[in-house]
Amino acid sequence: MQQFWSRLAVFLGKRLGVVILVTLILVGLAGLGIGRLKFATGQDAYLNSDERVAIDNKEYQDLFGGQAMLTVIKMDKGHTIAELFDAEGRAKFEKVKAEVKKSPFVKGVVTPLDAMVFTDRLITGRMEEGDQALPATESVAGKALLAAASAEEPGSPGATARLEDSTTTLNRLAEVGTDQTMDNPKWVEFLLYDNVDEIRKAQRPTMPDATTAQIITRLGGNLSLEDEGLGADAHVAAMKKLSFANAEIVTTGAPIVLGDLNDYLRGGMLTLGGIALGIMLLIVALLFDVRWRLLSMGIIVVGVTLAFGLAGFLGIPLTVVTIAGLPVLLGIGIDYAIQMHARVEEEVILDRAEHPIQESARKLGPALLIVTFDAIFAFMALQLAKVPMIRDFGLLLAVGVAVICVCSIVLPMAPLGWREYHKPTTGGDFTEGVLGKVVVKLGSLKPVMAIPFAVAAVAIFLGGVLVESDLEMETDPVKWVNQGSQTIKDFHWVERNAGAANELAVYVTTNEKLSVYDDSFTTWVHGFTKRIMNDPRARGRLLTASTAEAFLGDSLEIPGATDMAPSGDLVRQAMELAPEDIRSATVSDDGKAFNIVYRTGPGDLKEAIPLVDEVRGLGDPTVAGHDTTMPAGARAVPRALRSSASVSCRTSRRTASN
Repeated sequence: MQQFWSRLAVFLGKRLGVVILVTLILVGLAGLGIGRLKFATGQDAYLNSDERVAIDNKEYQDLFGGQAMLTVIKMDKGHTIAELFDAEGRAKFEKVKAEVKKSPFVKGVVTPLDAMVFTDRLITGRMEEGDQALPATESVAGKALLAAASAEEPGSPGATARLEDSTTTLNRLAEVGTDQTMDNPKWVEFLLYDNVDEIRKAQRPTMPDATTAQIITRLGGNLSLEDEGLGADAHVAAMKKLSFANAEIVTTGAPIVLGDLNDYLRGGMLTLGGIALGIMLLIVALLFDVRWRLLSMGIIVVGVTLAFGLAGFLGIPLTVVTIAGLPVLLGIGIDYAIQMHARVEEEVILDRAEHPIQESARKLGPALLIVTFDAIFAFMALQLAKVPMIRDFGLLLAVGVAVICVCSIVLPMAPLGWREYHKPTTGGDFTEGVLGKVVVKLGSLKPVMAIPFAVAAVAIFLGGVLVESDLEMETDPVKWVNQGSQTIKDFHWVERNAGAANELAVYVTTNEKLSVYDDSFTTWVHGFTKRIMNDPRARGRLLTASTAEAFLGDSLEIPGATDMAPSGDLVRQAMELAPEDIRSATVSDDGKAFNIVYRTGPGDLKEAIPLVDEVRGLGDPTVAGHDTTMPAGARAVPRALRSSASVSCRTSRRTASN
């Protein structure tokens, strides 16, 4: 083994040109590898592909689409959203929707106009405004109200409440007159407001209040980050052209936040690397008092370049965690390179070795290899972590430290061997420098001083153990992005003005014996949605619930009347009248999957963890033929992220059969 190191030192020292040429070739290849590095900011960075929540989320997006883009229209003081539905406003909604839907990465767009059109169809039974309206009692909404009134016990408070509400509705219709089109402001107000002058409950997912309206674009499901960005860009570009008098318009959405995060990862690597190299350069220049002191800087730049190039070829993704490997590898690399360089200087100046490069290789090479293998095994232990991006971090460091070790051994010996042969080093003493004096001082301390050093080390360790439980993992992507950026300002503006910028989605699937249009299912989902909304632990966090059943069920919710769900057949008829993008966002084409979307109030994402648990806990699996009830989408994923980082978590999956 000693001969190997000696021969290696001689070979490298005599062939500096070959070493430089090979290094340049490898750096060029590494550049190709770096070009293949992928930035992972989606759920695959923090969820295992075989985790229940990841599987559920993939299935959910296959059914109902992926991330949502949100544009909020806020009316100025003294103006209401009713002003948006004149002929000009309706044309603007239709135009912007058509433009967004040109993108192949957009699944659907729901505008306030869609919600108004849907309400119009439920009340009149017509598909277009020019069509003949059905008698009030023959429309879907009319039949639902009649069925609810018939179900009340005659003479009961519930029957009286429904009769009074129906009378109010008829009086309002009489005030509208025969012109039941949106060109008539009174008809617009009838569609928009209920009998107590509040925004109809079924309208609130797109129109939360009388001064706020929302356009929701649902991107395609399970898109790559790049395709998701293209879909988001299509939405943003279209919304920039949208304007209404007396209104402010702001657009936000998870894809924009993730896009900013992706850009940060790209720029963040350069920033981290630049800061680390700057600090190292300062230290080396001031404290490493040897000839060619900056050689170590060049070696570490080459080593890190080769390490990340190899990571690119191996498919190791870059995440908010793995980019932290850059300063780690820089630190390890500069340590190795300085050790080898300093050892050569010691052999030349202190030991006066006849062959200093060979001596350095024989004495330090094996030690560096042993330390490197120890580091590799330590980093590979991170493969036991439950979070993918932590495993990727460990793999990047294991690969990187191996590459850097080779570079730190091979690259210094070639130029230093050439230097010592052509211009040997003379004079000097390492004990004369600042670091040398510190080392000499520490080395001259009495053995008894080892005791306080050991005590201090144990105290620091115990202190770390005590405060570890106070450390929390930040799992909210909104907090990962520069809080002063325009993206975050827009996000918080939407939270303040629309009351929410997030959602919790729950999807329910049925077996072959049951359809989501069966009465048993409609009754169950009505009760499930109400229980979630009314539970004290969810109150204030869940603002609205949007479902196929709620479009009719909310109209049956009358103070003093019995709570009841519409029949499954009426829900089916309602979905046949629904605009395509509303229908596809709520029910699958085969009638086997049902979507419930809750708008959630503003707040830290960690606050949603008990909310998701609550949804799981309230899922009732006893409905006949009911297969599964599981949270999915934006609010469910962080639950698994936080748990996977500490213990283990699986999304509950409930099954039942007839």
